Amino acid sequence: MKKPVLVCMAIIMAFAVYGFSRPVNVLVISNYHDNQLLFRKRVEEGYTFATLIKHSVHRTPVYEYYGIDGSGRIIIKGTSLQDLGWGVPSTFDYDFKFENNMMVIENINKPIDFVPFRISYIARPRLILGSGREIDLTRTVDNYERIDIAVRKVPYIVYLIRGEMDVFQEETRSKQYE
Repeated sequence: MKKPVLVCMAIIMAFAVYGFSRPVNVLVISNYHDNQLLFRKRVEEGYTFATLIKHSVHRTPVYEYYGIDGSGRIIIKGTSLQDLGWGVPSTFDYDFKFENNMMVIENINKPIDFVPFRISYIARPRLILGSGREIDLTRTVDNYERIDIAVRKVPYIVYLIRGEMDVFQEETRSKQYE
């Protein structure tokens, strides 16, 4: 009678250890200048986010799109912009089309370790997370500083202990760029 109970307890313990030690993907955004953690959230494969700036010469919007793949890597998915000219490539090795008055470059699918994103108040930088939450980065990050956006694999127990964090104001703005 004691042996089956011990076997069951050992199986339960093994599942618990596996469950708490399995890695999960955590999106981490930090200020490069002072290493301040700004955002931490568990993300799954398929999670998307984007950056948005106003082009310094054309003063038109430039979007960069990213996704998280099955390995937890950040993948550059595409970009969209309105104008060609200064500071914009004139030829592309990727699929492109015109849509909603924007040139959309798709299927870049290039894995990167992290996204360094320089904050310039002139460019009015925005971060668009997941379901469309648009964050005005000038409210949190000083001019000329840089944020780094990365995905870290951490054991589930570490994620549970640290939890999620978000220092950005809970401001969801419309998707329309001002």
